[in-house]
Amino acid sequence: MQFQRSLIRLLSIACGTLIVAMPSSAETPIKSASSRPHIVSTDCWEIHSLGTLGGSYSFARDLNNSGQVVGDAETEPRIFDNADPPIPQMRPFISAPNGGPLAEIFGTGKFWGDARAVNDAGQVVGATTSGSSHPISYATEPGSLAAHPTLDFTFVSDINSVGQSVFDRYQYNVSSVIGTYLGTDLVKITPTDWPAEQDGPELNAVALNDHAQVAVNDGTFGYRWSIGEGMINLTPDATSSVVSDINNAAQIIGTLVRDGAQQAFVTHRYSTALIMLGAPGDGNVPTGINSYGQIVGTALFNGAKHGYVTTPWNVHRTIDLDVLREVTRDAWSQLAPVAINDRGQIAGTGSINGEDRAFLLTPLSWQAYLPTRNGEPATCYRWER
Repeated sequence: MQFQRSLIRLLSIACGTLIVAMPSSAETPIKSASSRPHIVSTDCWEIHSLGTLGGSYSFARDLNNSGQVVGDAETEPRIFDNADPPIPQMRPFISAPNGGPLAEIFGTGKFWGDARAVNDAGQVVGATTSGSSHPISYATEPGSLAAHPTLDFTFVSDINSVGQSVFDRYQYNVSSVIGTYLGTDLVKITPTDWPAEQDGPELNAVALNDHAQVAVNDGTFGYRWSIGEGMINLTPDATSSVVSDINNAAQIIGTLVRDGAQQAFVTHRYSTALIMLGAPGDGNVPTGINSYGQIVGTALFNGAKHGYVTTPWNVHRTIDLDVLREVTRDAWSQLAPVAINDRGQIAGTGSINGEDRAFLLTPLSWQAYLPTRNGEPATCYRWER
């Protein structure tokens, strides 16, 4: 009998499984079925509320590849004017990686400020005020919470990993410039043949990539601009168009109006040829694109405006964010994504318990992008021992 038990133990060690020999006459080794490796369903996504700076709401504007989200949030009541009672203020923030705790960015503005963009080094750019009303752009050093004033009467839109930023100037008309994040070495964004002595045309620069290519609007059309190629109208055969973001493959997203109907589009990689998204009049408004061509935005799903993300391998296949189990279980709704990083993390603003909150939505598995044949949200699985 002792020999049998020793043999069973040796065999179990060799197989990597502990089999318990029960002291019975039968001496039958058994193993609980529940202890065997088996597949169980699990969450596909994780949604995280970023909270506020002490007030009632927060709004996300951008995120980097570390999952740091920037935006603006309401604070607790603070003294703005000694003659008035304390009031909440709107201040810029940056989160810790992967949607960690918020930290306030400190600058010259006494009442208002926002954070527009962040690069992978943790440099943040945004707009605030000098005193109580004088508009001014600011920038931080990598990993710093101290804002350095840059250009007066400007609103900065974006910063790339090279440390360049794009600004809109509001002194005489709305013109755009590109330069360092501190607002030096400025170059006017103008058509190639624009007279050098004249102010730039009225433009709104919305985003730039690491190659200093800029997505810019002139109030009628959306363009791609760079020093070498000038301004290229992406939709010359449309009635009008608006662009909203550009990635490092020079893909630009936006919407155009043609034959009286609005439709979303994205350009091919390293090309100005268009890929039309969705259907005309479906309310699709893309807001962000990552280096792999994944797009986030909002569109109409069954007549209601919902946030969406495209799958990594097909821009024509979208995931409705507002019906994800992880979202509906936590009572989130009205998700409006604004940016997606190269890890597939999505930043945006949604409603939870009736209040606006910045959020970070993280895919936990590639299976998250595989809805069922009926179009239902994906079900993800994992091994459990």
